[in-house]
Amino acid sequence: MGRLLEGALGDLDVGSRLREHLAVAAWPQVVGRLVGAHTWPERVRDGVLTVGTDSPAWAQELHMRKAELLAGLAAQVGQGVVKDIRFRSGRRRPPHPARGQRRREIPPPASRIRLSEEEIAEAREAAGKIEDPELRAKAERAFLALARMSRWQEQAGWRRCERCGQWQRTGRRWCSSCLYRGRRKDAK
Repeated sequence: MGRLLEGALGDLDVGSRLREHLAVAAWPQVVGRLVGAHTWPERVRDGVLTVGTDSPAWAQELHMRKAELLAGLAAQVGQGVVKDIRFRSGRRRPPHPARGQRRREIPPPASRIRLSEEEIAEAREAAGKIEDPELRAKAERAFLALARMSRWQEQAGWRRCERCGQWQRTGRRWCSSCLYRGRRKDAK
């Protein structure tokens, strides 16, 4: 049982995925208000952070500051999470707030979110069923990281899919996986 759980946790790669999400969330704090107003992080894939920019000039400027930005990200989310940054100009621009309204505040990184005693007890109870002490400690850390990430997503305005309950950033009722499964069933 212990080997099976260790393999499953390793396959999920929860820790590195959490740090990748944190790198996207940390971008505005790393670059500051001015640069953050002209850029937006899109995703981290295989250690490469993709960032959209307002114009080619911003992409060029930030490309020249890449080493500084990588160091700032490493300080926020850990060394080696983001190994490179690619800049795209003129891509998807996040909507501007209405005149007179402020942008929605980004919650603190998930690593700084404090869990309740009840949530910590749940994670310990779930991991407590594992006999191997080393694997039990890894599972507990993974369960706590998932709880923090879930709380962060809720604070960042993510919604749960009405069909499967997974967190999603879009305003749709169903996540893309459920939409795809629904279309496949309709096609048969």
